Amino acid sequence: MPESAGRAGGLRRGADSLQPVLFFVLALALFPLGVGPGPEILARIGVGVIVLLALIVASTSTDALVLLGGLAVAYGFQMWPALIAVCYWPWLTRQGVVLGLIVGLIVVTITDGPSTFGIEAWGRWPWTIHSAGWGIVFNLLVAIVVSAITRDDMDRKMEFHNFLAQHASLPPEKRRLVPTAWIVTIAWFFFGIGPGAVIGNWIFGDPTDAASWTFGMPSIWAWQILFWVLGVIMMYFLAYTMQMSTVPETEVEALAEDVAEIERERAVV
Repeated sequence: MPESAGRAGGLRRGADSLQPVLFFVLALALFPLGVGPGPEILARIGVGVIVLLALIVASTSTDALVLLGGLAVAYGFQMWPALIAVCYWPWLTRQGVVLGLIVGLIVVTITDGPSTFGIEAWGRWPWTIHSAGWGIVFNLLVAIVVSAITRDDMDRKMEFHNFLAQHASLPPEKRRLVPTAWIVTIAWFFFGIGPGAVIGNWIFGDPTDAASWTFGMPSIWAWQILFWVLGVIMMYFLAYTMQMSTVPETEVEALAEDVAEIERERAVV
């Protein structure tokens, strides 16, 4: 009886914490319906609405604010397949990306805070893999499988892919660094925030013996600081050496003025 009562109490607390979050999500979902379909209008006032809703949630429930803050990065990471579809994999369809995103968000939620939903089969971050990692794995799997059985406007997509290839591709002398960039990035994710991070529990000293701490702090702290520094170096390498955040050398000629113009052209056709 006490066990069931405690479990019911935990579910009630979880539901209370989720109510402001659900309000935030539903308000964002209904906002475009109230404003209209024009993307230029949504772009201009959407940021202000998001900030206002966030302030309302923050002022009504600190628990919800903590929950949203902890999930923000993991949720944001689930947009990665959409970016891949735009920049690298034109065969990913809209249906695959959307369904993959939905599945990824669900997986992030149930692997980051399972106690909120009364799930006891696994704890937070199963196998020490961050919820963002679990989400992106299922996200990509669903996106790839659904894309294999659905179709999209490939000609229109290839127009944008060819545009990106023309203006944002690496020069020949930098392409030999692509395998190195992949190895460095995957290694950082594995050892920095993935299963390999367990090495940090003991590599710089016994966590239960302060006298053995190499840098005068728990080993995992030193490990996290080390990979924070390595992460900054990796980002600089990707941004500038691999030219992922540099101005294209060739002059960019826009395919269209903006998204609204594309929609108008489709409406005329």
